[in-house]
Amino acid sequence: LVDEANLTSEFVELLRPATVMGQMSGFRSVPFNVKVPTQVGATAVTWVGEAAEKPTTEMKFGQTTLGFAKVAGIVVLSQELMRFSSPAADVLVRDDMVKTVSQFLDQQFVDPTKAEAPESPASILYGVAPIASTGTTAAAYDADLGKMVAEFVSTNQSLQGAYWLMSETRAIQLSLLRDALGNTYFQGMGLAGTRNLLGLPVIASEAIGDKIILVKPGNILLADDGGVDIAYSDQATIKNGAYTLSLFQQNLFGIRAERYIRWKAARKAAS
Repeated sequence: LVDEANLTSEFVELLRPATVMGQMSGFRSVPFNVKVPTQVGATAVTWVGEAAEKPTTEMKFGQTTLGFAKVAGIVVLSQELMRFSSPAADVLVRDDMVKTVSQFLDQQFVDPTKAEAPESPASILYGVAPIASTGTTAAAYDADLGKMVAEFVSTNQSLQGAYWLMSETRAIQLSLLRDALGNTYFQGMGLAGTRNLLGLPVIASEAIGDKIILVKPGNILLADDGGVDIAYSDQATIKNGAYTLSLFQQNLFGIRAERYIRWKAARKAAS
């Protein structure tokens, strides 16, 4: 087929820029299964008069642990297809797995209904109160984005290092808005290429759906193995529910991809 190390390397190289997380920087990288201290309360100060007692304060800490979580899938091909296909079937499978894994991670990352489970992380939007849209005109977008920024800043968070996340469809809509003179309303929003909105970079993915999200990676703990494990076999027995396949008996070839990754929002603001 293909040397495993080479295929793994190429898969990772393709996967990273394909995901929303792969296009952002600034995450707080942490190891799996290690207790990480988190700040849950801030210190306080006040004015003090001459010779008066100074107040005593303390910083409160908590702990969180990012357990192992993995995304995995298996594709089964016939050995005849592997031998005679053109283009090579393994390349087609690899490209489709890149697309599927990236779409799944993007959806899980921003799905507001996704709660934390022992085997998977919660979405960064789980438990976040959304700001209702007031429309799709330029004025409505301007007002709604302003509310998001105000909500974000009101929690004492800096916008430095923040990103806008939205669908490609939404990004194109914003790029087509014009003012009364026919000029682009949101400068920096083009039909393609690098985009910025109100001075912050924009990352577009159809997996985000109808939401516009303001996110700061520095507020997200990320445990990432940093690679994708690719395994091959023509000797295994694969069970899918009540259906069982014998790879050896049926001249089949299995390709398995696994990626260990977990995240946790340390602070939440607006979406």
